Amino acid sequence: MTEGTAVTTGWVQGLALLVVRWSGLAMAVGFALLGHWVEAAVAMLVALGQVVGWRSRLPLAWEVATSAACMAAAVSSYLLLFERISWWDIPVHALLNGLLAVLVARVVRSPDPSAVEVVVTGAILAVVWELMELAGHYWVDPSVEVAPADTALDLLAALVGSVVAARLWRRRRASQPAR
Repeated sequence: MTEGTAVTTGWVQGLALLVVRWSGLAMAVGFALLGHWVEAAVAMLVALGQVVGWRSRLPLAWEVATSAACMAAAVSSYLLLFERISWWDIPVHALLNGLLAVLVARVVRSPDPSAVEVVVTGAILAVVWELMELAGHYWVDPSVEVAPADTALDLLAALVGSVVAARLWRRRRASQPAR
């Protein structure tokens, strides 16, 4: 690798990390400037996940995946994909809950949480999320889905996502050291 290539590669990687770590905040500022306050609040949740993933030294692949999943969920909300595609919230609940379960378990419990800690954290996050949806239905927007079958399916998807993430987290120990 030549010196010029190394500089370019380093610059591109640095730019990619800026996007991974600060795109949620940039999106929140953009929405706030447009007066889209609910979307700005959702984007601030993305920013929170991105900064916590970065500052807690989540392994890079997990940090990128968590950031991308948070952004995908926020953009899905903004584009009304949850309303337009009936099944869309299932993979989002599974993916996002699993990744956030690892992140929260690392921050709250230990830098290398056990599979049980990840799954329990994921279950707690799923219940809290569903309670937030219920509160959102009554206090923010009555179109937020809170039907019992939807809630049960969301909880199941989140739990499956947490189990898969826990298994992948434990497996990564052998192949990728934490940074």
